[in-house]
Amino acid sequence: MAATSFMRTYQDFDLVQLVVIPLFLFSGTFYPLSAYPPIVAAIVQFSPLYRGADLIRGLTLGLPSPTMLLDVAYLLAMGLIGLAIASRRLDRLLLR
Repeated sequence: MAATSFMRTYQDFDLVQLVVIPLFLFSGTFYPLSAYPPIVAAIVQFSPLYRGADLIRGLTLGLPSPTMLLDVAYLLAMGLIGLAIASRRLDRLLLR
């Protein structure tokens, strides 16, 4: 929602794909983090898609761990930040 509030034309949605596709490819869905170089693995761990994939993987395999709470907290924080940005942006756009 926050990203779409900055879009001016339909062509701007192509820019979203420039971000989403690399996030998806490096989210740890296809390859484990051990397959990446250490620097890339550290960067991948900050991705919300990695956190979501890690959480779903643990729940699906039945391997609950305390790090799942970190994943949930991270995803909640990112969601709240995005919601706050979208809310402020829409308030400014609609009150013009």
